[in-house]
Order: sequence, then C-alpha cells, then structure tokens
Amino acid sequence: MNNPTPLPSGCIVFDLDGTLIDSIGDIAEAVNRLRESRSATLHSTDTVRAAVGDGARVLCQRILSDILEDGESVEHQYQQFMSIYCQIAEDSSRDIRWLPGTVELLDHLRLRQTPVAILTNKPRRVTETLRPRLDLHGPWADVVSPEDVGIPKPDPSGLLGILERLRCAPRDAAMVGDSAVDFSTGIAAGVRTIGRRGGYGTASPPEPDLWVDQLDQLIAD
Repeated sequence: MNNPTPLPSGCIVFDLDGTLIDSIGDIAEAVNRLRESRSATLHSTDTVRAAVGDGARVLCQRILSDILEDGESVEHQYQQFMSIYCQIAEDSSRDIRWLPGTVELLDHLRLRQTPVAILTNKPRRVTETLRPRLDLHGPWADVVSPEDVGIPKPDPSGLLGILERLRCAPRDAAMVGDSAVDFSTGIAAGVRTIGRRGGYGTASPPEPDLWVDQLDQLIAD
C-alpha cells in the first residue's frame, strides 16, 4: 500500500458513490424492483456494482436493456428507473452509509478549513434528495451533477468549474474517487488523483497518483 502523504490545501473534490458513501444496495434495489415488475431475472449486487460509475443512463443501458418492452424508448425506461430510485433515496428513514474512514477525513478537513466539494455522475434529482443527509458532514463548497454541466465525468468540465468557483488552482487540488472515470477526470483537469480501493465500476486504467483502502488514511500524522 502506498504511504499516505499530506493532502493539498486548496480544495478536495470527491466522487460520491463508492467513494464517500456505500449506495450500491439502494441502486441494486431500484434495478431489481424494475426487473421484478417485468418478471425478469434479478441481478446480483456485484453485477450492479460493476455497471455503476458512468451515470444512471449508462447503468440502464448496461443492465436493463434486456427488459425493454416492445415500442418502449430507452428514455421511458430510464425515467421509470429514476422514479423508483428517487422513491428509495427520498426515504429519510434510510441512513446514509458513509464508508469507513470517510467521516473522520471530512471532520479533519473541516477543522483544517479545507474546502470540500462533490462531483458525481448521480443525477441531480437524486443527489438533491440526499443533500440534507450529506450536509450532516459538510459544509460542501459545491455539489455538481451531470445536469449542472451538461456532460458527465470523465469530461473534466465539472471539475474545472468547481476549481474556478472555489478559486483553486489545479496544483492545489485533488480529485478523490474510486474508479477510472474519476481518475481520468482528475488527470484531464491537471489535478492530483487519489483512489479508494474496493469501489464501483472499473478501477483502472488509468491509475491514480495514490491508492488508499479507506479515506482516513489520508490524514497526516
């Protein structure tokens, strides 16, 4: 394992799913509710996990295209999936499952007064339903979804926009994620990349500048 090194002081931008929170159970539940409603075979959590990372539309293409009904558009199926997923996300009785070490790092960064932001491929309507619970471990200087930019990661536009709004030079920033999508985004924006092992989707290539098993390993002694 790489030895942790101090984080840059300018700002830290985090991916959400698989980096800060463990949301795969909710995503898999939404996938399988839709599949069950059409009497289709259910997918394992591991199958869903491997399909996550490039946004909900790509997720639907990867693991729901086999249950498209005659004459049904891909967009209609996507909207059905989103309706189910939002119902699950809006259930405030479900606690957000912060990944091990995440809260400790966020507390450390808040005490250090380092601005933190979220750049996610999760749709805005779902991110907003989670926002009150995410804010419990904020404050977040910025939270950006694909709709805010017009294009998802790995395009760096969302990350570059965050850096501009926070007046943070790329050399003073880091992108923390769990997949090749996040690392490609950071590399394209010219920022340092940090990977959390065991996340969702394809881990690499490209490789991040640093791998950790959990985020509190980034707290320097």
